[in-house]
Amino acid sequence: MLVASFGVVRRPFHDGPRLLRLPTIMTAPVARRRADSHRSASGLVGRLLREHRFLRFLLVGGINTAVGYGLFVAALAILPSTFAALCVSTVLAVLFNFVTTGSYVFHARDPRRLLAFCLVYCLVFVYNAAGLALLQRLAVDPRIAALLLLPGAVALSYLLNSRFTFGRS
Repeated sequence: MLVASFGVVRRPFHDGPRLLRLPTIMTAPVARRRADSHRSASGLVGRLLREHRFLRFLLVGGINTAVGYGLFVAALAILPSTFAALCVSTVLAVLFNFVTTGSYVFHARDPRRLLAFCLVYCLVFVYNAAGLALLQRLAVDPRIAALLLLPGAVALSYLLNSRFTFGRS
Protein backbone atom coordinates (compact mmCIF):
# COMPACT_ATOMS: atom_id res chain seq x y z
CA MET A 1 0.00 0.00 0.00
CA LEU A 2 1.35 3.44 -0.88
CA VAL A 3 0.69 6.59 1.08
CA ALA A 4 1.32 9.95 -0.54
CA SER A 5 2.29 13.10 1.29
CA PHE A 6 3.18 16.40 -0.28
CA GLY A 7 6.63 17.97 -0.04
CA VAL A 8 7.84 21.28 -1.41
CA VAL A 9 10.49 21.15 -4.13
CA ARG A 10 12.22 24.19 -5.63
CA ARG A 11 12.62 24.08 -9.40
CA PRO A 12 14.41 26.91 -11.24
CA PHE A 13 12.55 28.46 -14.16
CA HIS A 14 13.56 31.12 -16.63
CA ASP A 15 11.88 33.91 -14.61
CA GLY A 16 13.14 32.72 -11.21
CA PRO A 17 12.56 29.86 -8.80
CA ARG A 18 9.03 28.59 -8.28
CA LEU A 19 7.63 26.22 -5.74
CA LEU A 20 6.16 22.98 -6.99
CA ARG A 21 4.25 20.50 -4.88
CA LEU A 22 5.32 17.02 -5.80
CA PRO A 23 3.97 13.94 -4.07
CA THR A 24 6.35 12.05 -1.83
CA ILE A 25 5.60 8.36 -1.87
CA MET A 26 6.22 6.19 1.17
CA THR A 27 5.22 2.68 1.92
CA ALA A 28 2.60 1.90 4.56
CA PRO A 29 5.14 0.53 7.10
CA VAL A 30 7.05 3.84 7.00
CA ALA A 31 3.84 5.80 7.53
CA ARG A 32 2.84 3.44 10.34
CA ARG A 33 6.27 3.81 12.01
CA ARG A 34 5.88 7.59 11.93
CA ALA A 35 2.44 7.35 13.53
CA ASP A 36 3.68 4.84 16.11
CA SER A 37 6.60 7.07 17.06
CA HIS A 38 4.10 9.45 18.65
CA ARG A 39 2.89 6.59 20.83
CA SER A 40 6.36 5.47 21.96
CA ALA A 41 7.48 5.65 25.58
CA SER A 42 9.35 8.92 25.07
CA GLY A 43 6.37 10.35 23.20
CA LEU A 44 4.08 9.30 26.05
CA VAL A 45 6.36 10.87 28.66
CA GLY A 46 6.58 14.06 26.64
CA ARG A 47 2.81 14.22 26.26
CA LEU A 48 2.28 13.58 29.98
CA LEU A 49 4.74 16.31 30.91
CA ARG A 50 3.09 18.77 28.51
CA GLU A 51 -0.40 18.03 29.79
CA HIS A 52 0.18 17.61 33.54
CA ARG A 53 1.66 20.53 35.42
CA PHE A 54 2.15 18.53 38.64
CA LEU A 55 4.32 15.97 36.82
CA ARG A 56 6.43 18.82 35.42
CA PHE A 57 6.64 20.20 38.96
CA LEU A 58 7.91 16.86 40.25
CA LEU A 59 10.53 16.58 37.50
CA VAL A 60 11.76 20.15 37.87
CA GLY A 61 11.41 19.84 41.63
CA GLY A 62 13.75 16.85 41.59
CA ILE A 63 16.37 18.92 39.81
CA ASN A 64 15.76 21.90 42.11
CA THR A 65 15.95 19.65 45.16
CA ALA A 66 19.27 18.19 44.06
CA VAL A 67 20.66 21.68 43.49
CA GLY A 68 19.26 23.01 46.78
CA TYR A 69 20.43 20.01 48.80
CA GLY A 70 23.87 20.20 47.19
CA LEU A 71 24.09 23.88 48.10
CA PHE A 72 23.01 23.09 51.68
CA VAL A 73 25.61 20.34 52.13
CA ALA A 74 28.31 22.56 50.60
CA ALA A 75 27.29 25.46 52.86
CA LEU A 76 27.38 23.14 55.90
CA ALA A 77 31.01 22.34 55.09
CA ILE A 78 31.94 26.03 54.81
CA LEU A 79 29.75 27.92 57.29
CA PRO A 80 29.87 27.68 61.10
CA SER A 81 26.21 26.90 61.80
CA THR A 82 23.36 24.90 60.34
CA PHE A 83 21.14 27.99 60.32
CA ALA A 84 23.70 30.03 58.35
CA ALA A 85 24.06 27.17 55.86
CA LEU A 86 20.27 27.00 55.50
CA CYS A 87 20.04 30.77 54.91
CA VAL A 88 22.73 30.90 52.22
CA SER A 89 21.61 27.76 50.43
CA THR A 90 17.96 28.85 50.48
CA VAL A 91 18.67 32.24 48.89
CA LEU A 92 20.73 30.68 46.10
CA ALA A 93 18.27 27.83 45.57
CA VAL A 94 15.26 30.16 45.41
CA LEU A 95 16.81 32.15 42.56
CA PHE A 96 17.58 28.94 40.66
CA ASN A 97 14.11 27.54 41.41
CA PHE A 98 12.36 30.69 40.21
CA VAL A 99 13.89 30.35 36.78
CA THR A 100 13.23 26.62 36.40
CA THR A 101 9.82 26.45 38.08
CA GLY A 102 8.49 29.63 36.51
CA SER A 103 9.71 28.79 33.02
CA TYR A 104 9.12 25.08 32.72
CA VAL A 105 6.36 24.21 35.19
CA PHE A 106 4.06 27.23 35.05
CA HIS A 107 5.23 28.78 31.74
CA ALA A 108 5.47 32.18 33.44
CA ARG A 109 8.68 34.10 32.92
CA ASP A 110 7.52 37.41 34.37
CA PRO A 111 10.19 38.68 36.81
CA ARG A 112 7.49 40.59 38.72
CA ARG A 113 6.41 37.25 40.18
CA LEU A 114 9.77 36.90 41.95
CA LEU A 115 8.50 38.71 45.07
CA ALA A 116 5.54 36.35 45.47
CA PHE A 117 7.85 33.39 44.77
CA CYS A 118 10.25 34.61 47.48
CA LEU A 119 7.37 34.99 49.95
CA VAL A 120 6.35 31.39 49.29
CA TYR A 121 9.89 30.26 49.93
CA CYS A 122 10.01 32.34 53.12
CA LEU A 123 7.21 30.10 54.39
CA VAL A 124 9.05 27.00 53.16
CA PHE A 125 12.17 28.34 54.91
CA VAL A 126 10.27 28.71 58.21
CA TYR A 127 8.99 25.14 57.82
CA ASN A 128 12.55 23.88 57.18
CA ALA A 129 14.13 25.95 59.97
CA ALA A 130 11.58 24.76 62.53
CA GLY A 131 11.87 21.17 61.34
CA LEU A 132 15.68 21.24 61.40
CA ALA A 133 15.70 22.71 64.91
CA LEU A 134 13.27 20.07 66.16
CA LEU A 135 15.08 17.16 64.50
CA GLN A 136 18.48 18.37 65.73
CA ARG A 137 17.13 18.38 69.30
CA LEU A 138 16.24 14.74 68.65
CA ALA A 139 19.90 14.14 67.65
CA VAL A 140 19.18 13.72 63.93
CA ASP A 141 22.09 14.67 61.65
CA PRO A 142 21.22 17.88 59.74
CA ARG A 143 21.84 16.20 56.36
CA ILE A 144 19.34 13.46 57.23
CA ALA A 145 16.91 15.96 58.77
CA ALA A 146 16.88 17.99 55.55
CA LEU A 147 15.99 14.85 53.60
CA LEU A 148 13.19 13.99 56.03
CA LEU A 149 11.69 17.46 55.61
CA LEU A 150 11.67 17.33 51.80
CA PRO A 151 8.20 15.82 51.20
CA GLY A 152 6.50 18.49 53.30
CA ALA A 153 8.54 21.26 51.69
CA VAL A 154 7.66 19.99 48.20
CA ALA A 155 3.94 19.81 49.00
CA LEU A 156 3.93 23.26 50.62
CA SER A 157 5.89 24.77 47.74
CA TYR A 158 3.61 23.35 45.04
CA LEU A 159 0.42 24.29 46.85
CA LEU A 160 1.46 27.89 47.46
CA ASN A 161 3.12 28.46 44.09
CA SER A 162 0.26 26.99 42.09
CA ARG A 163 -2.34 29.07 43.93
CA PHE A 164 -0.51 32.22 44.96
CA THR A 165 2.53 32.90 42.77
CA PHE A 166 1.54 31.42 39.41
CA GLY A 167 -2.20 30.95 39.94
CA ARG A 168 -3.06 33.57 37.34
CA SER A 169 -0.77 32.16 34.61
